[in-house]
Amino acid sequence: MSNITPFTPPTPGNEPNAGKPNHRPATVAALVELNQIIAKLQNPLTRHSPSALCLLVERLAELNQDIEQTLSASNQTLARASEGMQSLLDLLRMADGTPLPGRQLFSLLTPLHRELLLARHQLIGRV
Repeated sequence: MSNITPFTPPTPGNEPNAGKPNHRPATVAALVELNQIIAKLQNPLTRHSPSALCLLVERLAELNQDIEQTLSASNQTLARASEGMQSLLDLLRMADGTPLPGRQLFSLLTPLHRELLLARHQLIGRV
């Protein structure tokens, strides 16, 4: 049995669209919709009016921005985890020859584990 406290994703009340059926994380939902719009635009049998094309392109731009924001947030989370990992590695290198109790290692690794789970949740909505 693991002593690691599982990461708890944001509560449903704090996430936009959480109450809607088939709620997906921002990145996944944006990619699904992006693919649907591209499929519409690639369909040779479908003729789009200029105004409809304008709306589709505007939506593609919005989806692109949503994906960029989500990736940026995940990148920042991963950068924090990387900095923490480097600090831990430096500490372990300095402790060469000095035994560290398991509890101390556990307390050093737990925040990094949570940061990695948070980054995963930001990208795919689950841990």
